Formats: sequence, C-alpha cells, structure tokens
Amino acid sequence: MSIGLISVLLVACLILMLCMGQPLSWSLGATAMILCLIQFDTLGPVSSFVNRIFDMAQSSTLMAVPLFVMMASILQRSGVAESLFKAAYIWAGGLRGGLAIGTIFANIIMAAMVGVVGAEIVTLGMIALPQMLKNKYDDTLALGALAAGGGLATLIPPSVVFIVYGMTASVSVAQLFTAGIIPGLLLALGYTGFIVIHCRRHPEAAPLPPDELRNLPLKERLKVLKSLVLPICVTFGVLGSIYLGVATPNEAAGVGVVLVLICSFIMKTFSLKMIWESCLETVKVSCMLAWIFFGAQTIIGAYTLAGGTQFVRDAILGMDLGVWGTLALINIIWIFLGCFLDWMGILFLTIPIFLPVILSYGLNPIWFGVLYCMNMQVSYLTPPFAPSSFYMKSITPDDITMTRIYKATLPYLIVTVIMLIVVTVWHDLPLYLLKK
Repeated sequence: MSIGLISVLLVACLILMLCMGQPLSWSLGATAMILCLIQFDTLGPVSSFVNRIFDMAQSSTLMAVPLFVMMASILQRSGVAESLFKAAYIWAGGLRGGLAIGTIFANIIMAAMVGVVGAEIVTLGMIALPQMLKNKYDDTLALGALAAGGGLATLIPPSVVFIVYGMTASVSVAQLFTAGIIPGLLLALGYTGFIVIHCRRHPEAAPLPPDELRNLPLKERLKVLKSLVLPICVTFGVLGSIYLGVATPNEAAGVGVVLVLICSFIMKTFSLKMIWESCLETVKVSCMLAWIFFGAQTIIGAYTLAGGTQFVRDAILGMDLGVWGTLALINIIWIFLGCFLDWMGILFLTIPIFLPVILSYGLNPIWFGVLYCMNMQVSYLTPPFAPSSFYMKSITPDDITMTRIYKATLPYLIVTVIMLIVVTVWHDLPLYLLKK
C-alpha cells in the first residue's frame, strides 16, 4: 500500500476514533498498531516504540511539567489569585468594562506564575465570573475575556507548551520563554483594546461601576498594590532564577512550588488537606499527559518507520510553495487540527515533520515555537474542541450553554488570528529580546 494512501487512512482512523469518544492517547496508540499491521503485517516494530517511550520518559525536561501543574493547583487553593484579581479590578474598575480589563491583566500575572491554561481559567473564572454576571456584563465580556485571557499561559513564560516544544525540537526552553514575552503581551493588549472598543460601541454591555469605586482616592488604590507583592515574588523567583542563570527550567519549577507554599503560609490558607488535594490533582493531570506522550510517540514511531515523515516533508517541499506558501499551509494545518486535537497531540504529530522543512528554509526554530504556540492559542478558542470554552463551561451556571460561550469567544478568536498573521509575517518580533 502506498504511503500516501496510508497517510489518508491514518488521519481518517484517528478522527473516527476521536468522534467515537475514545481518549486521545488510546486513539493514537490503536492507530499506530493498525498502521503496523497494514504496513508490516506484524506487530514486531512495537519493541522499537517501547524504546522511544522509555527514552522520552527519561527526559529531565519533563520533570518541570508536573511541578508546574502542582504549582498551579496550590495557587488555585491559596487565595493568591483572589487578591490578585481584587487589585486588578480596583485599578481598572473605574473604567467601563473595568472588570473584563482587570481580568485580562490578572491573567497576565497568573500566566507568569503557573503556565497552565486550564488552572488559570478555572481559578480566575470562579472569582471574576460571578462579579461580572452580578454587574450585568454581556457574554462577550464575561465569558469571552476569561476564556481568551486564560489562554495567555500558552505564550507568557513559564509556559508548559514551550517546555514540551523545547524538548521535542531540542532548543533552549529559556530562549523560548524570552521569545514568548512580546507576542504574549501584544495579544493581551489586543484583547484589552477590543474590550475598550466594544464597551464604547455598546455601553450597555458593561454598566459603569459604583461611584465609590470610580472616585476611590489614589491613597486607597495604592494600598491594594501590596496584594501584588506575593505574585510578583513568585514570578521573579521562577523566571528570574532562569534568566539569571541560577536554575534550569526544571529547577525553577521546583522553586515555584516552594514559593507558592510559602504564599499559602502567609495567606494562612495552608493545610494538609490542601496539599493532599493538590498532590492528587497533580498525579491525575500528569498521568493523563504521560499517556498522551506515550500514544504520540507510538504513532510517530510507526509513521516514521513506514516512511511517512519523509513523504510529508517531500510533499510539502515538492509543492514548491516557497517560504510564505509553506508557512500558510502549516498554519492552516495547525488550525484544522486544533479543531479536533489538543496541543500536545498536535505538537508530537507535526513538529517532527514540519521542523526540518522550516530549517531547510533557514528559519529560526525559536520563532517557529512561538508560531506554534500562537496557533495553539487559536485552537483553545476554535470549536468544536475549544478547550478554553470547556474549561469555562465547567464553572458557569447551568443556563449558560456551550453555544453562548462559543459566540462570546469569537471576537477574541479574530484578534488572535490577526496576531498570528503578525507573528508569521514579522519574524523578528518574537526574537527582539533575544538580540538585546
């Protein structure tokens, strides 16, 4: 059977299993076994997949993932996020739409601490959403700002996505962190700009806050800044230790866990129950991610043995689309896959194929990592998969449907696509800080 036909059947089989409701890890592994039977008439190559999985499991880079998950879990229960949102709201609350703007800025700081999208959306959502619904904000602000703002953890360091990409592409995680700062902040400003414009065009979407908040003296506003001390200390401890060369990303993740535990002591929220629940959640999430790692490595190994990666690489280069045509094709493929797969499955399936193509054009793999993360930010908001929307649904009242959430996130999806085009065209933008 030709490798072209096998490639089509592989994608069809994977999509069929996902549509049947099978977990991603099992779908990947089962598809790999089917491929072996079709191409090799035996499951003999499976032994080589075991070696791939074992080699990947020994990667020290992966140690940072459960540590950042645990850090996010502790932060979710420590009360730091609540004080962070309160400070952001008081400083932006005098504006029309101030709650939504404050949510975006609180998400920036949260993203710089935890690097996990789901934890950020759920944590801030449980605090900010009731406030916005109480103040009669419309769906675009109440739901959309939370779902889109939480996705900033994909780009703003210490992003778990960057860590796994760095391991897969064999590039510096610290450089990826630096490259994600400018695109992440610009995307946040884009979301904020949309909120301001939306509120001017539709004043009823965000009623003005009470007079006492709008007329709050500067002295009172300055007082709430003390609640930012702990989040800033955690951010500096994690990112500062990396950029100062004191710690590797793995060690910095451990530093972050210690710092958030200290924060919980200071906030007087530390308890053995909190530690137990955080550890339990960390194990659950880490095991889920590990199975996806294993399934992805299996299907990549099977497809590589069948000559698939070389086939796709030659097919892309054979189209003779040039640099811009190739980049457009890669973005389209990523956006399409993002409608059905999560970021980890897309990373393991496509990066080993696309990266050699990109390198053959002389493009920077660090910039390509940022481009990948921008696409994953799009995927977080793209139906029907749209993980951000599902995270939002988990904390919304029963009368808020998935359709309402999809509609609320659509304007932010458009802003994200515009920023994706900017990063695609302007290669030097993410690399600016690396040249300093």
